[in-house]
Amino acid sequence: MTHILDALGLRRAAEADALASGTKTFVPVHVGTHDLPVGTLLDALAKDPSLLPPRTGHLGNWEDIAAGRAGPMDFNTAVCGDGHGYPLIYGFTRTEADTAGGDEAYQPGCLIDQGKRHVLPLHTWDGSRFVRRDRTAPLFCPLVQAEVDGQLVPLVDLHKQRMAALPGYRFRYWATALTDRADLVTDMLTLLLEQAAAQGRNQAFAELISQAVRLDGEVARCRVRPEGAGYLLEDQHYPSARSLAEAVMVTVQALVDPAAFFARLPELPPLLPVMSLQLTNVLFALLDTHHPDVPPGPPEQPFITHLHWGARAMAGCPPRRNGYLTRRSTVRSLRAITDPLVEHFDAARPVAFVLLPAQTFMLCPPSTSPRDIDLLGDLFARLRAADPEAAHGTTLRWLEGNAESLSPYLRGRFAGGSGVPTDGTVREPAVPVAPDGFRALTFRQACAAVAAFEEVLG
Repeated sequence: MTHILDALGLRRAAEADALASGTKTFVPVHVGTHDLPVGTLLDALAKDPSLLPPRTGHLGNWEDIAAGRAGPMDFNTAVCGDGHGYPLIYGFTRTEADTAGGDEAYQPGCLIDQGKRHVLPLHTWDGSRFVRRDRTAPLFCPLVQAEVDGQLVPLVDLHKQRMAALPGYRFRYWATALTDRADLVTDMLTLLLEQAAAQGRNQAFAELISQAVRLDGEVARCRVRPEGAGYLLEDQHYPSARSLAEAVMVTVQALVDPAAFFARLPELPPLLPVMSLQLTNVLFALLDTHHPDVPPGPPEQPFITHLHWGARAMAGCPPRRNGYLTRRSTVRSLRAITDPLVEHFDAARPVAFVLLPAQTFMLCPPSTSPRDIDLLGDLFARLRAADPEAAHGTTLRWLEGNAESLSPYLRGRFAGGSGVPTDGTVREPAVPVAPDGFRALTFRQACAAVAAFEEVLG
């Protein structure tokens, strides 16, 4: 079978020779910066049934997403509902709150269905019992219980149960991928912590443990530093790198078995370390999450090619708005993590991280808006006739004459900071429709067009 990088024409961009020789251990490739037709990628994925890129959505409200009436979140519907990827749920998020920092897109602190929002009473541990919390501060989802019919239910379990009832969606959980190979992950983190101590560089610890959470669910940045043969997390002592690595896994295990975690709360220390997003992104690739139905085995040779659907924060819409994964500072951190893992673990290989911008599918209107489908087809015809470098300007000019003709629903997809709609409007279920010419667009053109929509309609 043709290697996926060859099928996509990205071998050179991925620096495949450097990865194969071990000269480099992590190379990101953002297809939004390449002239790769959308249809070419989708066809390549369809030809390899074992390859299914994860779409890292968050724990929270997926009912209206699965029904195709989630506004700006409909790109999840297009990726996961149409089988171009699968929902890999990341649970280290926080409930929405009156102050910044919570997950306003998936709103895990409430239940949303058919555009209606029901606020959940939330409870966290106060040192002796669970107490009702207000909405002043965001709360770390794994440590929260919700009150439902007078009973406390782990917030994680509540959303998992609702997601499990959605037909056609094969939800997988990031935490399960880690706990299924807990010994390996703990060994890797132990090595990384030991090497961070040897470097004497504070940033090296922050690349592994970015935050700490109190048992009441409030999260803050933290400081990790060596102390003799052990480590300090703020003023909390761990006698070894392994004991600290095992503590990091406690919050991961809380996402897999919340009931067992809550039963342990009285014996846990007051502060728990939280695995960083940088390490998480490396583990996405090393744990083979792009082959969700393939049993664990030896890593791909001579390097791992990890395809991943990223959204606003991770992928953005280059070149107008870049996501975090391809920033130079992020890539340096990812390589600093991957280098020692490749050197010391047979289960690790260099990584080509192929980032697929999920927001591309915001250009696919719902089946309930036939006029939008026709209008976007006209835009795509103009984009294909124009110079590829002019995609952003072409879209801006098209919007000058056509923005008001688009439905309020489609315009609302591009409003700044918007998530699953909670305006109370009952909308028919729908599926995203690719207008004529969508598959012929390159990802570079599509990203430029989405950026233009955000500038005009955001």
